[in-house]
Order: sequence, then C-alpha cells, then structure tokens
Amino acid sequence: MMKYNTDMDKAFSIARIKKDKNFDGTFFFGVKTTGIFCRPSCPSPIAKEENVIYFNTMFEALEQGFRPCFRCRPDISTEYYNGNPDGTYVVNTALKMICDGYLNYHSIRELSKELLVSDRYLRKLFIDNLGVPPVKIAKYHKALFAKKLLIFSDQSVTDIAFASGFGSIRQFNDVFKAVFGKPPTMVRKESFNEKSASGNTTLLLRYKKPFDFRQTFSFMKQRAMEGVEVFTENSYGRTFRTDHAKGFFTVTDSPEQSALELRIGCDDIKCYMDIYNRVRKVFDLDTDFRLINEKFAKHELLSKGMKNGHVPRLPVAFDPFEFLVRAILGQQISVKAATTLAARLVKKAAIKSDKSFPHGLDYFFPNPSELLNSELDGFGVSKIRQATIKAAAHAILDKEVRLTANQSFDQFHKDFSALKGIGDWTVNYVAMRGLGMPDSFPASDLGVARALAKDGSTPSEKDIRKMAEHWRPYRAYATLCLWNL
Repeated sequence: MMKYNTDMDKAFSIARIKKDKNFDGTFFFGVKTTGIFCRPSCPSPIAKEENVIYFNTMFEALEQGFRPCFRCRPDISTEYYNGNPDGTYVVNTALKMICDGYLNYHSIRELSKELLVSDRYLRKLFIDNLGVPPVKIAKYHKALFAKKLLIFSDQSVTDIAFASGFGSIRQFNDVFKAVFGKPPTMVRKESFNEKSASGNTTLLLRYKKPFDFRQTFSFMKQRAMEGVEVFTENSYGRTFRTDHAKGFFTVTDSPEQSALELRIGCDDIKCYMDIYNRVRKVFDLDTDFRLINEKFAKHELLSKGMKNGHVPRLPVAFDPFEFLVRAILGQQISVKAATTLAARLVKKAAIKSDKSFPHGLDYFFPNPSELLNSELDGFGVSKIRQATIKAAAHAILDKEVRLTANQSFDQFHKDFSALKGIGDWTVNYVAMRGLGMPDSFPASDLGVARALAKDGSTPSEKDIRKMAEHWRPYRAYATLCLWNL
C-alpha cells in the first residue's frame, strides 16, 4: 500500500491519476525518472507514485532541477502563481509582488522595507516556506514570462530580455538555458506563433473554467468611460500609461483555449509584464473560487446572487487612481451619472492619445499631477467634490495615501478616511474595486441595503455589518452577489 507524506499529497495523487484539469495551477508534480514536471492533467502516461514528487508552486519544481514538460507545457498552459497555502502573510504578499514584477525595478531591501521586515528575515521566510530564496524566484519568473513572449510575440530576443526584467542579454541567456535546457533563440525557432502584421503583441491569459466572460464584460460595459475605454460586441479596449510606456490594449475571450487574448500596442515593451498582470486582475483570473462558492452556496440570500452555483468575479480597476477619482465622483449618485461625469472629466483634462490608436481611444485618464493642473469647473461636479478630488491627488503625490493592495485594510482606511470628504463607503469601495481587497465591504451602499431588505424594511448599517461578519473573509464577493439580486 502506498504511503503518502501528507494528506495533501494523497489528494494530489488522486487528482493526478484522474488527470483532473480543475487542479491545474493548484499544484505541480515532478517525475524523478525523467526530471520533468507537469500539471495534473498532463496527457502523458501516468507515472508510478514512487517516482513522483509534488510541488505547491512551479518555483519549487524549478529549484529542485525539474524542467517543464513539453507535452502539457505547465509553464505556458497554466498560471503558476497561486500563493503558498501554508505560508505567512509576508511570504504570500512578497510572492505576489515578485510575480507582479516588483524586483525588476527594485531591490530586495526595498521589497523588505515595503513589507516591514529585514531582507535577511524575508529570505529566511522564503527558505522555510518555499525552499527558494526570493531572488531566485524573481529569476525564474522572468524566464517564464520571457518564454511566453518568445512564443506569442514578434518582438526581438533582445527586447524580450529587457521586457522580462533581465539586466543584460548574457544574464537572460544563462538563466533561460538553466531553466529550460535550451537557449531562447531555439525556443523562438520552435514557436508556432504567426507574427503579427500590426506590430502589436498577443498574449494568452489562461483561466480556469467555468469562466463567465459575459458576466464580467457586462458589468464593466455599464461603467465604460468614453474616450478611454471602448467595448465592441466581443472585446474590451482601453488606453493606458505606466512608468515605462503608453499605449492601448484589447481583450477578447478565447474559450477554446481557456484563455483571454490580450493584444498590446505600446511604445516600450517593458510594460508587457505590468499590463499582463493588471489585466489578469481586471478579470479576476487568479482567485480560487472553490471555498467562496462552497461558503456562499449555503447562504439562502447570497446563493441567489450566484450564477449556476458560481460567485461573480471581482473586476479590479486597471488604474487604482482612476478608480479613486471615479468613486469620489460616484458618491451618492447612480452608476450611470458617475460614468458620465468621469467621461466629462477626461475630456476636460484633454490628455490626448496618439492618432494611430483604435477608434474611440482618444484620451488618457489624467494622473494626479495633471488632475491638479486641470480646471474642474463647468462639467457638473460641485466645489466640494472638486476639493475632495484634488485633496486625494495631493495625498497620493505626497505618499500620505498608498494605492496598493500590499497594505492592511485598516491602514488604508486610516490614511484615506483622514481626507475631508472621504467616508466609509468611498474607502471600502476603492479598497474593493480599486485595490482588490477581498474582505472590504461597503456596508452603507444603497444596493446592499436594498438587497438585504425584508418585508419592506431596510436594515440599519449596524445590522448589515453584523450580518456581513458571517461572510468574512470574502465580503467583497458577497457584495457582488447582493448587487446581482
């Protein structure tokens, strides 16, 4: 009888033998006799259990010398960041920041400072939890992202090296060959990718089914900001500016590939990793919904806001500052009215995009400095709201408020609510959709109150908060369910 190291290994074994696609990305397994690692649904013959070792992350497999399987392509066919189930908050937050490309432009010391720990202690936490130091994880991540660009883009190998965060071509070649066993030029030659005639790059954003693209698409379409965002029957597009580039992107669903197709047009390839990760958040592609679905399915009211037994995805804004401004504009008015005001503000600021951009993508949303230099009179926003928007812009520039999920909700609440004109609803709404904090909850939201009304009686905010305690730590998703009623 086979002995398993842990109960989790036993569960992984069952999923591996069944080739269960539902576990793709949840874990990986290495085959000792071949030196390769695979995803659970790999079509290769089933390896003997005594020859198999299980990994929570792809990084662990790479660190132990395993290379990705050429048949199931775990490095291309699945998203490899899924956190560390047994790790601390610091490890999970750091891992997320690394996968977002933080170490491409910052040092380990800066990462440690951001997390309020020493760099030595951070390294110890990574070794204890993952068996891999953070610097190595960053190298693996760069190589994995570079492989996607080699296959799916027509950019030069040199451009891809720097876009993936490598400091030199030599470093890129050395790391890539160590990870994949072949140089990047060979991977490019073997690629089946058809080069884009438009000069734009297409990347695949893998997701786990079921994925209701239409539900998220419709939610976003109702809030589309004219001039910055464009929706067609099947695609979403918008303009963007990052620290490294400006451009536009479009997203379409490709259900036969279990992926979204992301097409990027920009003036600097260095933005690719940033755009890729942000768009994954826009469509909430990395949340493990199994526990949330199970929890809410048992709730009489929340279950009615689920579709076919599945919780709605949380569309996190592409630009947190943009969403902060829109949230202030939306205080005590309808979604439609707030969307109209946001479009007027964009035209008022008049930060025009390039004429070569697709039709309808005419403007960039103003950044804090540009907004402070813009005249906000004459488009329907009160003096009080104007003052609040400008106070928020000042606070962002002065670093009094941080628009990042790498902080506690309590800290964000304390900093943001210190501004005049910012109440609990705005703080929670920005935390929820601007930063993607899954347990934020706008208890004073009118839609939430209406959904919880019983026999014509609307519960008090205090009662709503009490009810919502049972929905932790997923109250943002509970809000989406209530909005669906």
